[in-house]
Amino acid sequence: MKSNRILVLILASLIILGIIIFINILSFANIEDVIINQLMENQRLETEFAANSIENHIKQVKDELVTLSKFPLMESLDLNNCTGDMRIIHENIESKIDSLLRVDKHGNIVECSSPRFSNFLGLNIKNKDYFKTPKETNEPFIAGLVRQGTSHQIIISTPLFETTSYTPYPNFIGDFNGILMTIIELDHLYNLYLHPFWSSDRSFFFLINADTGETLLKSEGVSDYNDIKSSIPETKNGLSTIFDFDGFGDTILTSSDLILGSETWRLIVLTPLKNIGSEISAVQKRHFFSLAFIIIVVFSGFLLLISLYKSREEVQTKLDRANVTLEKLGIKIEFEKDKFTRADVSLDAGKVYLVKEDDENHAHELFISSLNKGYAGLGIVREDPRKIREKYNLQKTSFIWLTNIKVDKIPCETNIDNIFNLVSEFVKKSKKSVILIDRLDYILTENAFDNVIKKIHALKDLSLSCETIIILSVKPELFDEKQLKAIEAETVDLYGKHFRKNVELSDLELSILKYVNGNNASNKLVSYKDITRKFGITKPTTRSKIRKLQRLQLLDVEQKGRFKSIKITSAGRRII
Repeated sequence: MKSNRILVLILASLIILGIIIFINILSFANIEDVIINQLMENQRLETEFAANSIENHIKQVKDELVTLSKFPLMESLDLNNCTGDMRIIHENIESKIDSLLRVDKHGNIVECSSPRFSNFLGLNIKNKDYFKTPKETNEPFIAGLVRQGTSHQIIISTPLFETTSYTPYPNFIGDFNGILMTIIELDHLYNLYLHPFWSSDRSFFFLINADTGETLLKSEGVSDYNDIKSSIPETKNGLSTIFDFDGFGDTILTSSDLILGSETWRLIVLTPLKNIGSEISAVQKRHFFSLAFIIIVVFSGFLLLISLYKSREEVQTKLDRANVTLEKLGIKIEFEKDKFTRADVSLDAGKVYLVKEDDENHAHELFISSLNKGYAGLGIVREDPRKIREKYNLQKTSFIWLTNIKVDKIPCETNIDNIFNLVSEFVKKSKKSVILIDRLDYILTENAFDNVIKKIHALKDLSLSCETIIILSVKPELFDEKQLKAIEAETVDLYGKHFRKNVELSDLELSILKYVNGNNASNKLVSYKDITRKFGITKPTTRSKIRKLQRLQLLDVEQKGRFKSIKITSAGRRII
């Protein structure tokens, strides 16, 4: 009695510990998602703030320039040969303008306010947009990017008129007397509004012309935007997303537009998660390692105590399992006669197929679809076989339940050696067969991985030597990367890399798939006419694209009277 109480106490402790571990895992997983979303939102706000700040800076400069052009003082700056003394113009008024140049009515630059622009004196700009446009429209003008040697500049200009007194703008009194202009260096805007927000070892940015895609300004060490734009999603104003960027992994992308006269510029900021996730990852790893250590210690003690009480029973169980046969388990090789669930992917004999992340029971559908083609079936499943029989109306197909609990009249097994022996016996006794091993990850919890992978090798050889289809269903998150790759090397990853490798779709074909999927998800029927109208293509083009997607088993077409309904297949959903 005392020993039993100790066992019950240990079991209760394990349950409590398991609940705590589960809560902590969920908590840390959610924390990571929350932090990433918060970082993306912060970056979006910073991107919008920087773009708005640049746009507002330029607008304020334009407004100040317009205000200065109203005064008679603008007939002559009288700035002592470009000394840089702006007090004559601004006095004590705080301003964004840091330089001024005056151009006479013939287009000659005659005065300036800063020695930086003294070499502009005497230049004639009568053919430049920033001179002609203010002259013709009597309105201020913002030129887009202007290149002067290696520097990139924005030029803002406003017309001047001969007047001797202040006149509210627009000032049309008197004849055109030239223009007043100011030059803003793009590097100056970068230092003011971009550099303070983004560290070069964490993020990189592009300032581009939204209409042409031309790179106006970018972080050091990265290519021009046109060289990489095919690798990133289509940007637009206010975009905020996470995507897989070549060479960088998951990356936060945000963008915001700014209007400069007749041009639209776009600020794009990219931040790879690997540059910001090291701290989160370190905390999670420490947490998981400490939990794993506790689990190992407590579980080892529990197993030790259990072994003291059940060693005799385990010995007997091993002896019984050593002689497990189909006949002893009551498993018969029989064929289903009626038609049931039909999968939309056809399997070939002599191959071992791998189905990952099987939340929609694709493995079950593939198994039953093979039964419909005259294959004898053996299902090795984690779910209760009685429920599977009832769900799919199966009468003769044999099942083995992956459980250590003995259930009356249902074969139960978890030992990989015994499972392989049963499969081998079943395959050799049937003319053609299909084997479903559902939840291979559960088998791994009951057996050493080295033994499991050896049996997968043997299953592959068995399928090649007999007319046999073998379907393995796994949850990849329960394997480490090396184990999963070892399994993938011996199997056909049906909805994974092997499938995608053989499917090449154009942008139009992929868009058609997404359109059909979206309508199917909303229980809406899709016709050929709908696709023709949606994508603005001809009827022959529509028929050609649908035939190709049917041939690739990505779409199904059902005839309903005179109406043909187009539906996406499970393979199609996997592609998108």
